[in-house]
Amino acid sequence: MWATARHLGLAAWLAAAGCGAASLAAAGCGGRAPDAGAAAGGGPGAGGGARATLFSRLGGMDGIRALVDELALHLAADDRVQGFFADTDFRRFKAHLVVQLCALTGGPCRDRGRSLRAVHAGRGIRAAHFDAFLEDVAGALETLRAGERERDELLGALRRLEPEIVAPE
Repeated sequence: MWATARHLGLAAWLAAAGCGAASLAAAGCGGRAPDAGAAAGGGPGAGGGARATLFSRLGGMDGIRALVDELALHLAADDRVQGFFADTDFRRFKAHLVVQLCALTGGPCRDRGRSLRAVHAGRGIRAAHFDAFLEDVAGALETLRAGERERDELLGALRRLEPEIVAPE
């Protein structure tokens, strides 16, 4: 049985939980989509053609998984938001986040989970917390050397979700 994040500290708990690759089949995405960027003559993150999806430009499913892994480390180290994850099952959280980001970026996944509004209701998430989350996403993208276009596009897509996540003041 896993110890909770509260007892180990979130970063140590993530490492103890082995939160690398998560099983995604039950969450709505079981495989790797073709990489349109690679098909267009470039590798993952190479920009691809004008029609390459953000999903493809971020490196497909492998790129999304890497982003979620890196983002989890940033969230665990961020005092502004880590309290929201104290009792979180990080394997499940990461699996759902991979599916959500895959779907949001034009990948083959379909999010079959509860609505963002339902998941975040009653958690007391304010605009400052959401901004901190976006800063952590930006930091993860920077660590992974994502391009400026991809960073701006993903942060914009996430910013549009703010009304579903942030509690009304």
